[in-house]
Parts: sequence; C-alpha cells; structure tokens
Amino acid sequence: MENNLIARGNDNQAARSLDDEWNLMNKALAKVGMVERTAPLPAQRSGRLIVALDLTASREATLEHARIATAAMFDAIKAFGAIAVKLVYYRGSHECKASAWHDDASVVSRSMLGLSCKTGATQIARTLRLALAEKEKLSGVIFIGDHCEEDGWDLDDLAAKLGKKGIPIFVFHEVREQDSLALHAQPIFRGMAKASGGVYAQFKPDSGAVLREVLSSIAAFSTAGHEGLKQLAQPATAEARLLQKNLLLLPPPDGDSDEGHGQ
Repeated sequence: MENNLIARGNDNQAARSLDDEWNLMNKALAKVGMVERTAPLPAQRSGRLIVALDLTASREATLEHARIATAAMFDAIKAFGAIAVKLVYYRGSHECKASAWHDDASVVSRSMLGLSCKTGATQIARTLRLALAEKEKLSGVIFIGDHCEEDGWDLDDLAAKLGKKGIPIFVFHEVREQDSLALHAQPIFRGMAKASGGVYAQFKPDSGAVLREVLSSIAAFSTAGHEGLKQLAQPATAEARLLQKNLLLLPPPDGDSDEGHGQ
C-alpha cells in the first residue's frame, strides 16, 4: 500500500470555517459535560489509533461528520494523555493511502478537509493488513464505513491476527434505513470486531453526535484504559452509553490493570 501524506486543504476560507466549526463543537462538548472530570486524572500515557475511512461514493454525505468527530475526539481526551492518529482511507478503483502519524487535531482535520469520495469497491482487507504491518505499537483500529464487498472469512482471519497482537478493531457502522448493502455488511463487521477483541456499534448518517461521543470514548479508553472512560461524563447518546459499557468489559490497553495506571 502506498504511504503518502494525505493532502491538506489549501483553501484559507475553508480552513477558517473549519476552525470556527471546531471551536463551536468544543463549546458544545463542554456544555454536555463530555470533558468534565469526576475523579483525579490517571497517569499520563499515550495512544496510537489508526482511523480507517471508507471514502467510496455512498459515504459522501457523512464525511463531514467523520472530520468533525475526529477533531472533537482529540479535544475530549487531551487531559488524559497524548493521542496520535494515522488516517487511512480507500476510494475509487484501487486508491488506498495512509497519512503520517499526527497528534495535532488541526493538522488531522485539515487533512480530512482535502478528502472527497469516489466510486469504487471496499478495500477493508488492505487497511487491516496495513495495521498488521505497522511498526508502531497500536492501541486499536477505528473503522468507519457502511458497506462490505469482500470475503468475510478473509476479514475475520485478519481481524483475529490483529487481536492476537492486542489490537482491537472498533467498527462504527453507518446504517441507513432500508439499505440492503449495509444489512449484508452487518454480520461481517460484527465478526471483525469480535475476532479482534473489539467492539461493533451502529450510527445513522445524520448522527454526528453519536460519532463524536463514540470516538471520544475510544480515545479515552486507548490513552487511559478504564479510568479514562470513568473521567468522561455520562454520554448524551444511547449508542455511546452502550459502547462505554462494552469497553469496560474489555481488558485495559496493553493488558494493564486499572490499579496499575498510577504506578
């Protein structure tokens, strides 16, 4: 797979609009209590997440939600420790690329600002193979997509290999009403998450709030384990509450116990 930098947006007006949008989102997150701390902070630690995006044509309408949610994710967990993100996306006939690692929300958001969707088949296996080949220690893989046109057995096998390396896949499945292709992908995506020791969650195309909260929960878990989740106030969306419940059932990242975080 090519490992080229994702192009940044060059439109100054668009960049200023992004900054305004991001600031408004941060204020909204603070208002609903997402970054409110309810206990002493756990020890500072770092996390590395691959965020894999399906940028085939069916996802054009929700790309904006994914970009805003990724920026909000950085802000919601910055008190718990560092989080680095590598963006991976596929689109068109054969295009599948990855960015460098970034721990700056503005850089990642501007990278996403320059992306668009193109008609093509899914390339989920390529993203999972990239994660398996990653030299850096990963906290997990976040996959955001709607359809799957690949062999489920192959994806399960790749997911299981990630699970053996302690790399869970967090699948966020966009499901439109009466979308037969999304319904076909549902058991495949559930299988991927289960085989890797991760979590499967659904959201609707207009559920930007769900995506923001679930990504923030994953980031808090990846940087500070169960204690990180406990520092987030109760999520406003049912989907994020269910996700947090499922995350608390998983072993902490790197096999650490919660009691060990302060040592």
